[in-house]
Amino acid sequence: MISKILRWSAKILAVLLLLVVAAVAAFRLSAAFRETADRATLAPSSGHLVKTSSGSVFVQEKGPPDGIPVVLFHGTAAWSELWWRTSDALAASGFHVIALDLPPFGFSDRPGTYTRRDQAARINEVLGALKAAPAIIVGHSFGAGAATELVMRYPDRARALVLVDAALGLTADPSDPPAVLQPKWVREILVSLTITNPLATKWLLRSLIAKKERALPEYVEILQRPTSLRNSTSDIADWAYYFLSADRDATSADRAAYARLKLPVAILWGDRDTVTPVDQARDLQTLISQASLTLLPGLGHIPQIEDPPLFNEALLKALAKF
Repeated sequence: MISKILRWSAKILAVLLLLVVAAVAAFRLSAAFRETADRATLAPSSGHLVKTSSGSVFVQEKGPPDGIPVVLFHGTAAWSELWWRTSDALAASGFHVIALDLPPFGFSDRPGTYTRRDQAARINEVLGALKAAPAIIVGHSFGAGAATELVMRYPDRARALVLVDAALGLTADPSDPPAVLQPKWVREILVSLTITNPLATKWLLRSLIAKKERALPEYVEILQRPTSLRNSTSDIADWAYYFLSADRDATSADRAAYARLKLPVAILWGDRDTVTPVDQARDLQTLISQASLTLLPGLGHIPQIEDPPLFNEALLKALAKF
């Protein structure tokens, strides 16, 4: 009797395992069928491409061309359009806004090289092509790594730095991705279940913000739009390997490098951020003696969408000091 129960249990487990495998494979296949669009169809007409030696970068500019440039670096799986309320507020205040799509996200080309050094080098080329004056560099979340790298490697490009809920990894020990994630097909499955899975977008967005009701349909649509481009899952899987690795060669990964920053620095941080908790903001402030810290009450990891008026007011107040 016991052996019969064990045999049936083994069969049930095998069936369940097959169902799980089939479901995972279905998500990857669905991504392949879904990702058929091209840039010309989906990209907003308000943007344009800027050529660099590692492919073209999609840029949206607003505000007077002779205004002080403010360069906006977005976070993971976002793109320039997620800044639209902030871009409008900055442009209305006379700034020349340059909102970028950091590859492989948004509508920039996807060259396959995504270290902070790579990203900083290509954005340096973008700013050179635009003939931009020294700019106020604003980096949010994972984009803060590239933003800070740009400032450290190309100091003539920047007049000030603003870090928003920055995911710089300075309080964690360097590590490599788990061996199980090294095969690209494994990362493709993970990406197809998360970043490029339209069923997961709202859930992922809600997991990052404190004001859950701000996971509005307009933001969900913005995040989903570029993921239907051809090969999105495959291309983002390439990036994921960099994202999950410690970027040891990045100057911005060196805690000692922050004391050498000479330009003004402002830190804006949601005080209910659970992705990069406030302790990381305070740690960052200890590394940069001249940095100011503004905590945004009741907000989480993406304050620019959780409370645009509050965030924009804090950002404009910081920019007024530069």
